[in-house]
Amino acid sequence: MLAERACALTLDSLPAEALPVTRRAIADTIGVAFAGCRSDFIDAVEDVCEVGSAQGVATLWGRGERASILQAALLNGISAHALDYDDCSTTMGGHPSAPVLPAILALAEQKNASFGQVAEAYVAGVEVETRLARGLLPHHYDKGWHPTATLGVFGAAAAAARLLNFDTARMANCLAMAVSMASGLKSNFGTPVKPLHVGQAAYHGVLAALLTERGLNSNPEAFEHNYGFFRLFNGEGTYDQQAILDGWDGPLETLAPGIAIKQHPCCGSAHSAIDASLKIVKEHGIFDEQSIQKIEIETHERRLAHTNRPIPKSGLDAKFSTQFLTAKALVSGQIRLADFEDGKFLTPQISALLAKTQATGHQQADAYRGTVRVTLTDGRVLESVASTQFGRGPTNPMSDDELKRKFMDCTGALVSAEMASGIFREIMALAPTDRIGPVIARCAVQS
Repeated sequence: MLAERACALTLDSLPAEALPVTRRAIADTIGVAFAGCRSDFIDAVEDVCEVGSAQGVATLWGRGERASILQAALLNGISAHALDYDDCSTTMGGHPSAPVLPAILALAEQKNASFGQVAEAYVAGVEVETRLARGLLPHHYDKGWHPTATLGVFGAAAAAARLLNFDTARMANCLAMAVSMASGLKSNFGTPVKPLHVGQAAYHGVLAALLTERGLNSNPEAFEHNYGFFRLFNGEGTYDQQAILDGWDGPLETLAPGIAIKQHPCCGSAHSAIDASLKIVKEHGIFDEQSIQKIEIETHERRLAHTNRPIPKSGLDAKFSTQFLTAKALVSGQIRLADFEDGKFLTPQISALLAKTQATGHQQADAYRGTVRVTLTDGRVLESVASTQFGRGPTNPMSDDELKRKFMDCTGALVSAEMASGIFREIMALAPTDRIGPVIARCAVQS
């Protein structure tokens, strides 16, 4: 039944708003992949995967190379999530585009697909992964799974299946095969393995589709089987199959609550504390370390579970430290990509503030609520509250100009401003009948 719903999503039936959402998702995902693609650990993955040994039909974004479809899905997926700057879904409790777009854009280059076909596949993929989340979260997340990976593999598989124009039977086979490819644990947050999860999800989604195309069969009951995905990954009584299947005739998850684009290059669970801090800065100005006596942070215990990192060990680890991010926001007035460079992130000023910072968890109904309380050495106590659902979604959208500035910032280290602006403009101007391959191919070239 999940396969039937995924196959019923056609370009003709999609709301008009789905196309600009897809364009923005492509621009944002490729932009953050440019920013992350030069991470050292991606070089290691490329070496191990022997990129160059296979026919180069797909673009490695920002790396100046071409690779096989599977290699491109893997490496672009890792790049897209390397800096934890990719878009989010509150329903999914994770990142919807990073596992899906690397899978289908690699496939689209080989198939000479149109933007309309890509949009159809993208929406189908996002709907599958987020609808699964409706029936599995919050237990799935609280148990320790990384939904961007464990559910993202089904989004990637469904999207690849749609791009290959599978019927319902082959879509079902593809999703059932992906059950055996789902993986990703929160224990590896703050390490290069977290973005590797996402690359694996993109890779395995395409692999399931291509193997289905070649006739490999899987158990159609792989989700609900006694040893299937629902019982093994969640456990009896902790999931709702009907919630996954209901509501497909209503608003798309892709549009409501929609895709939230990140404005801070770090873990979304810390954004509420960052935004509360920025409210204080907006009213009182930037602080120096000597003026602060104590910083108290309160976020939902579900968010704090993986962001309670009093002394981050690396720049990547700092992206998941609510203590570091809050302190940085108070003394800098912003969070930038450059704040996480190894060897530079833990400045004497930040180290001193971390010793004065405490983080606790709450259990309030608003799971996104964050409170920051700053006690100053002159006795004043400044407090602010924010509720940020992982990024700028439809209720507080990032404008196209803001998205372009983010894209330019992400791509600036690798390509000229003129080239970056041109790529962004071409993506945002894509019409349904336009072939997407030439635009994606430009993303390999370094000026």
